[in-house]
Amino acid sequence: MQQESDNGQLIYVIDSDSSITRLIALNLTAKGYEVKVFSRGHEALAILENDRPNLVLMGLLLPDCDGLEIARLIRQCSAVPIIILSVLDEMASKIAALDSGVDDYITKPFRMEELLARVRAILRRTFHAHTALAHADNAYRYGGLLIDLHGMTVTSHNKNVSLTPREWSTLQILMENVGRVVSPKNLLHETNRRRNGTHHDNARAYITRLRRKLEPDPHNPRYILSERGLGYRLVDPD
Repeated sequence: MQQESDNGQLIYVIDSDSSITRLIALNLTAKGYEVKVFSRGHEALAILENDRPNLVLMGLLLPDCDGLEIARLIRQCSAVPIIILSVLDEMASKIAALDSGVDDYITKPFRMEELLARVRAILRRTFHAHTALAHADNAYRYGGLLIDLHGMTVTSHNKNVSLTPREWSTLQILMENVGRVVSPKNLLHETNRRRNGTHHDNARAYITRLRRKLEPDPHNPRYILSERGLGYRLVDPD
């Protein structure tokens, strides 16, 4: 199923339940999105690189594979945002999904208004992130933060900020996943990998240090947000 839209934003809907995919597609096309529906994960994966969708909505239980495996394969070739739709409500399932590279997790059954709101939020974050990259020549601005990747400098509200190598690595990881939740496990593992060693501080310690240096009010963060039980995400407060 495919519908044309005026806004040019393409959304993949991948799920084995045709009643759900029809309902989602109907509501998305009514909002002006282009929609492609798949019942099998590998069907979508085969054309994803050429299609370059703006968002993927995907179930976990697919007839040809596990949805998390498809998410991992997508992450090897694309940074497209992924929202998982699943009947599994356990925290372990949500963490496993986030560790696989997905951006959000919605439990079935869900209200269509909530799904549409999450779709808008993720597409909005993606747009802001791409706009920052396109116009800042490798310098990213998030509200009062200015982060220069080439110069490896950070300015917070017009004040230069000095970061340790591990703090810088932590910030880079959050930037590479802007708008997405990064689990504490992945954050610590990736920081250690980049610093060529093992460090036994927990992820919360790195986040606390960054907030003290970057946030106007570290106790009420605007840039580095906590998702309870899941991890952390970098957002643009504007």
